Amino acid sequence: CACDAGYIREAVVEAIQCGGSCGCSGSLAPGGVISDGAGSYSNYDECWWIISGDNPSVTFTSFDIEPTFDNLYVEECGDAACSWGGVLELAALSGTPALATYTATEQYLRVRFTSDAIMMGSGFTASWTSGILCSACEKGTYKNAP
Repeated sequence: CACDAGYIREAVVEAIQCGGSCGCSGSLAPGGVISDGAGSYSNYDECWWIISGDNPSVTFTSFDIEPTFDNLYVEECGDAACSWGGVLELAALSGTPALATYTATEQYLRVRFTSDAIMMGSGFTASWTSGILCSACEKGTYKNAP
């Protein structure tokens, strides 16, 4: 991949980072799949994924969680930890909502899932994508991309 003339690719960072009880691993790939895991999800699950890049997005391909008490949030973040710089909620999902795509205008998109102790649904699956981040070259440092 290459950036437009006058721009350089920023340092390579994991395009997705994740944690919690759903099981996951980071990736340098520009896209992939996230889910609550195989089969029904567990009680007291707390899972998160942070997708970074140019306009990261997530598209839900299946969604069935307990209405009201189990929740999935899609949030746009101002920093890689989604801790400062503002967090904007793009969606708060529960039950069986219409399948949709959510795209961040910032560099970071977080998906957060929580479940309670009682009922469970079949869970969710989503595909995600992340574009390359390019930043302007310092004057006199531009070279043609191969």
